[in-house]
Amino acid sequence: MELMYRAAESGAEGNHLLIGNMIVTIVVFLLLLVLLKKFAWGPLINMMKAREEHVASEINAAEKSRKDAEVYVEQQQTELSKARTEARDLLESARRQSEAEQARAMEQARVEAEMSKEEARREIERERAEAQAALKDEVALQAIAAARHVMKTQLASDEAAQKALVQQFLADTKGSN
Repeated sequence: MELMYRAAESGAEGNHLLIGNMIVTIVVFLLLLVLLKKFAWGPLINMMKAREEHVASEINAAEKSRKDAEVYVEQQQTELSKARTEARDLLESARRQSEAEQARAMEQARVEAEMSKEEARREIERERAEAQAALKDEVALQAIAAARHVMKTQLASDEAAQKALVQQFLADTKGSN
């Protein structure tokens, strides 16, 4: 309050002083604004722009990385699908090859069994022929021995009985063949 009292006492002189203070304050304020604009506002704006550009570049880099990651994931999925298809094809090929090999082995076993069977049949046939030949030889030898015996005993006696005996023996040997 004392200030008001003094201003009222001084009258016109106080008004003049108050207006002078106001003008000085406004000039100092404007000078301060000019100095702030020149020295602080420009660098502050530049720093804000640099920060904004940095953030924008980081966002762009993140977006590019996300797109690259999506492309990479898509490529990996394609590769995985391709690998699965190749694995499935390999398994199918191996299965088919195994089946073919099994069929081939079965056919080879069948052919070998047929060959063994045919060889055994030929062997049996050969042995039977040999046995028949041996039997014929044995029968012939027995017939000759019997004929000799008969001839020795009856050579001098009855010729008709000898012929009948030989014919009977030959008929018996033909019937057993």
